Amino acid sequence: MKNIFLIIFLLLPAVFVNAADAGADKTAPAKAEAGKKQNEKTAPAKERADKKLSNKSAALTADQALAGLIAWDGKLKTLQADFTQATTFEGTPISSSEGRIYKQGQNIRLDTFENGVLSQSALTDKKVIKIKDSQGEIITTMAWADWEAGQSNKALFDFGNYGKAVKGHKIKDFSVGNDALTLTLMPEKEQTGGYELTFKLDPKDFFVKEISLENEGVKTTTVLKGTQKNIKLKESIFK
Repeated sequence: MKNIFLIIFLLLPAVFVNAADAGADKTAPAKAEAGKKQNEKTAPAKERADKKLSNKSAALTADQALAGLIAWDGKLKTLQADFTQATTFEGTPISSSEGRIYKQGQNIRLDTFENGVLSQSALTDKKVIKIKDSQGEIITTMAWADWEAGQSNKALFDFGNYGKAVKGHKIKDFSVGNDALTLTLMPEKEQTGGYELTFKLDPKDFFVKEISLENEGVKTTTVLKGTQKNIKLKESIFK
């Protein structure tokens, strides 16, 4: 049951050449030359596109990045993404996990894996949360409202509901990197044991690539990988 209280919330095939294929030896140089010419044609275009995106990102303000993040409240219909999550205390590793998240409307499923094998699932319609073991048997259930009331990071399990996640926060820092926009927020009202909430956003569409929550030396970071937005998901995933 512990995983539900966390922030959430390619394998390149080797290519072998058959030595018995004599035709491959004859055509390889020609293919290589053709590929080289094609790369020479496309490289400048890609460089221009990357430079254009870089220039556009460099001109962004923190308010624009925050607005782009919140805009996903209306745009995100479905989500499927793998994630890794790690917690440290003053830099010392405490725990780590990996899994996959699915979201469709009010329905959310969070699978957690151990050594690549499913260990448990959390499913909710934002009324009731069901925790299931690796065989799909229910371990326990709880009311969504009860779980949410006990979380300082109430909306982070609910990806896409960013307006709720950032409400009551102010911008502390903002920076533009080569592959991400980093936006750090803190509570508007001063409080004991204040925390920092940091989003790393894709500069192309402002969607989350990474989320970190740091509070009194404890830092939990969730990284999304292989994110697919607004794709068709099977209803059976959420049952």
